Amino acid sequence: MVIRHILDVKCQILYTNLKCRLHRHYQKMKKDVSDPENHPLAPCNQYDWVFMIKKVWRKKAFKKKSKRGKNARKGLQYNHTSGSQLFVARASKFATTKKEEQPFSERFKDTHIRNRGATKGEEVWINEKTKQHYDEIIAKIAEQSQPEVTNPRSEEQISIDVLGKRSGYLKGYGIRKTSYTTKSQAFSNSEVSALKKVVEDQAKTVAEQSKVITDQANYNKKIVNMMFLMATKCGVDPASIPGLNPITENEENFLGLQN
Repeated sequence: MVIRHILDVKCQILYTNLKCRLHRHYQKMKKDVSDPENHPLAPCNQYDWVFMIKKVWRKKAFKKKSKRGKNARKGLQYNHTSGSQLFVARASKFATTKKEEQPFSERFKDTHIRNRGATKGEEVWINEKTKQHYDEIIAKIAEQSQPEVTNPRSEEQISIDVLGKRSGYLKGYGIRKTSYTTKSQAFSNSEVSALKKVVEDQAKTVAEQSKVITDQANYNKKIVNMMFLMATKCGVDPASIPGLNPITENEENFLGLQN
């Protein structure tokens, strides 16, 4: 069930990304050619391409939803650089490598600095606003250690103070909350604790799922190599058996397999 869940999530992300690419291509073709129906983008076939155009993109419901999404994105001060990777997955990777929980300030920095085009050790922020928010987070965290502060705010509360709050979503953590609050309400300590528990549980789940995938890949590698050896001993050419190829060292490194 765990592997199935991982595959479902990954396939959903891939499918969403593909739909976005196809729609961008369709928008471009509408400007460049008179018959966009005859210019599909690989790997989409002609039938599916025409179906998406007539049954999805030309429908009023899709156009309304697309317009609403564009208007919402215009209101964003900035995006993040995590791509399709979950924030909790990045945090889990940090915890596994560093043997400690990733501080909120470092998590924000890790997901809002550009890596492309930057030299090693150089910090290139998405824009000035992200750097300003990072500085505010650092300053507020430092304030909590002052002697006069008798009720220090948690990192989750600092996230709300600096980044603001959105109904059902804790910014900087990439998670949604099941209960909602109005704009005039503040997150209670119990809500913040519940959200933190969600983050911890998700990070733990990601780590467990990664281990399951690695164990399964190691098992598959042993089975394939065993079958390859048996075929060789029986005088059967392994190349004649579909999919029965020994796993090379490069493939092991790519898959992250361990002996």
